[in-house]
Amino acid sequence: MRRRALLDGGIAAVALGGAGLLSGSLTAGLGRDENTPAAAAGTPGATSPVPQAGPSVAAAQVPVGGSATVKDPASGDAVYIVQPAAGQYAGLSSVCTHSGCAVNPPKDGQLYCPCHGSKFDAATGAVITGPAVKPLPKYTVTKNGDQLELGPQQS
Repeated sequence: MRRRALLDGGIAAVALGGAGLLSGSLTAGLGRDENTPAAAAGTPGATSPVPQAGPSVAAAQVPVGGSATVKDPASGDAVYIVQPAAGQYAGLSSVCTHSGCAVNPPKDGQLYCPCHGSKFDAATGAVITGPAVKPLPKYTVTKNGDQLELGPQQS
């Protein structure tokens, strides 16, 4: 009888662990696009794509304190174009630096990661609350007429 209870407990523990891993990997993939030029570049026989302008959004779609979402053409990850102050624009990665989960769009000046609770400053990407210790990657944003164009990730 004890051996059966031990076996049942072990099976339940493995099932719970597997469910946790599955839900974590599904959450980490939110906001990502697997059909990107970066994914295709590893395909044998694929040629290098001709460099093109990055994604853009109308400046009117990004209110002060708000954001618009575009995709990083290199990774397929979502990038938030934010306007923390009138006329100031920045791009912030939506991928949490703690475990790779997708952070929520900016709200009340912060980006929140639903996986482990990290909070980032919506103007700079700096960590406000951990467990993340590294800021969100930043992208250049250029205003071209009435369009905001996403540039490369800054190093």
